[in-house]
Amino acid sequence: MILEINGWDLNIKVSASHFIPYHGKCSRLNGHDYGLRVKIEGDLNDEHMIIDFIELKAILRALVEDMDHHVLIPKNSDIISVEEIEARVIVSFDDKEYIFPVEDVYYVDVEVTTAEELVNYLLKELIKKLNLPENVRKIELCLDEGIGQGVCTEMMLTR
Repeated sequence: MILEINGWDLNIKVSASHFIPYHGKCSRLNGHDYGLRVKIEGDLNDEHMIIDFIELKAILRALVEDMDHHVLIPKNSDIISVEEIEARVIVSFDDKEYIFPVEDVYYVDVEVTTAEELVNYLLKELIKKLNLPENVRKIELCLDEGIGQGVCTEMMLTR
């Protein structure tokens, strides 16, 4: 059986800015309305459900809440320089330099803030926070950059 959550319909989404160095117009600062979608495959538990919808939606909302209305900056980049000086974050690569107030920045544990890297990061965070019951076999998480365009990743759970 498969449980599905559509963040577009349930307001599990985030608006954020980012840039992808050396990728044409995406190397410029730009923003997206991101929506999360999730599918969880498993068997029914003793309560006749795969997993509690309420708990799952709360965790998904919490995952994206801190990112909302921030500039997403990768923590692990070899090509982007990031410095915090007082209340400012200075981000540079090549001949570009951005200066953001520190409260406008959200650091992401990725090399670059592509949708592919972001969805992998979010799936790892989801699995850390979600108390996965034994009946769950697979989780698929999708991150859309607007309706109709996104990426999905999945994890098979072996126990």
